[in-house]
Amino acid sequence: MGGWIDEVLALLRAEPDWDEWDLISIPYNGKNGFDVQPLFVRALNKPGPIVVLEKVQSGPLANLREKLGVRVVIQPTAVADPADIWTEVGKARRRHEVGEPLLARKFVVAVLIVRKLRNLNRWAGKDKGYLWHFDLAKGRGVDEEFADIVEEVANDLLQHEVLIEKTSQGKKKYALNPARKPEVHAIAESAAFWNASLEEVLLRDHNTEPARRLTLPNVPQQFSIQTGDEDPFHYTSPNDAVAHARGCADAIRYEAKVKFRDGREMVEIIEEKRVLVLFFEEYL
Repeated sequence: MGGWIDEVLALLRAEPDWDEWDLISIPYNGKNGFDVQPLFVRALNKPGPIVVLEKVQSGPLANLREKLGVRVVIQPTAVADPADIWTEVGKARRRHEVGEPLLARKFVVAVLIVRKLRNLNRWAGKDKGYLWHFDLAKGRGVDEEFADIVEEVANDLLQHEVLIEKTSQGKKKYALNPARKPEVHAIAESAAFWNASLEEVLLRDHNTEPARRLTLPNVPQQFSIQTGDEDPFHYTSPNDAVAHARGCADAIRYEAKVKFRDGREMVEIIEEKRVLVLFFEEYL
């Protein structure tokens, strides 16, 4: 099958319509599996569709879906010849270009509200911790186009204790609930709702938005590598992180960490030195 893939990629690269696309082929290992971490990082840094050719191990595929969540199209498919691969790649591209995966509009707005309040450091219990209700959909992460449902969604978050409200001068203000900080961070960073009831309410909305409305810019600021129980090494350059990963001692466990400029942090536990190198090479 590798020959079929190379044939199709060569044809696609010769098409001007594909000039701006990074077409990458990642072969399976001997057990029809693949390294999830490097592919996950690549998809975060350059969102695009992923075509997974059957038969692939279910474990890596499930792990990839869990890590990427709603961010990109993941399209498993069985193929019989190069023409099938051509067709499936084109289908994945079209799905990506129309905004798939599509998400319930209220779900998207809920994530954007939580992100906005967190970015503004609006936590209940602190000075200037609340934001007026009429400022919820005035930019800085929540566009005015969502003004028609933003207060309804804020009320859903309030009823499930993600937000806290108070009234001042007869008008509502909202803030994040400091007792739910881990849950707030999960929503803001991964669009992951811990409360199944809240998620169900948000997903009932039949109106949809492209999942890329939730894409966060990935601007890495610091990289760190910890081998076993040793103290971690910190770098500001991906080149330095890659060099350290290549030269570090063999171990059964590595902790790779990337801190982003907006304050987010990604931590991956990696069990092979080879995968550790691939993980950081995706930032070059």
